[in-house]
Amino acid sequence: MATPQVLSVAVCLYNDVTVLDYQGALDILGGVGFCCEKGFLPRSPKFVYDFKYLAKSLEPVQPIGSAPKVVPTMTYSEALDPEAKQFDIIIVPAGSMSGEIEQEAVMFLAKQSPGAKYVLTVCGGSAILAATGFLNGKRATTNKAGFKMIQAAFDKVNWVPKARWVVDGNIWTASGITAGFDMAHAFLSTIEGQDIATSIVNVLEYRPRLDPEDDEFAIIHGLVPLES
Repeated sequence: MATPQVLSVAVCLYNDVTVLDYQGALDILGGVGFCCEKGFLPRSPKFVYDFKYLAKSLEPVQPIGSAPKVVPTMTYSEALDPEAKQFDIIIVPAGSMSGEIEQEAVMFLAKQSPGAKYVLTVCGGSAILAATGFLNGKRATTNKAGFKMIQAAFDKVNWVPKARWVVDGNIWTASGITAGFDMAHAFLSTIEGQDIATSIVNVLEYRPRLDPEDDEFAIIHGLVPLES
């Protein structure tokens, strides 16, 4: 069997991060190596993933709510070093509900996003990426409860109101929180193959939405008219 290529993955962290924003991608992408070792896959995968957890310091990060603290493995300053490696994949979850954006994360994304193979955002993570200007002129989506506020703040982005997730080139943006699971499944299907992606979600006992336009929350939050 061919040895899978290792893709480096940066997971952006900050206080008040929503754990489920990034956990779906971690379980689905990170499950590839585990399921391969356990013999749960129909074939050897093309890729496995090496995750780094970035924050402004190595102090534990406190997610929103009652979730346990998360220990970063790398700082944004380290990743900004001229000798730092380029990450293959960057995952950007939402930050504080106050709308405050950590500038260290913005600086990291501004440097690394142009060279990444893929950038994935979930929920309000698209607002953090938009703060770099990297989404200007591109299609993207975000959390539907905060959609209008984010749309107004970053009006150079082509925000898509009715979408579970949106793909524009190598940029994948998901709607609110659990939409990240569906996007991660679609992403893995695209780069790895449907057979591997299906095997992973079967192990997780999860049934993802397959249609990126399957988004009743756009209607619930008044972003599009009620369909007849």
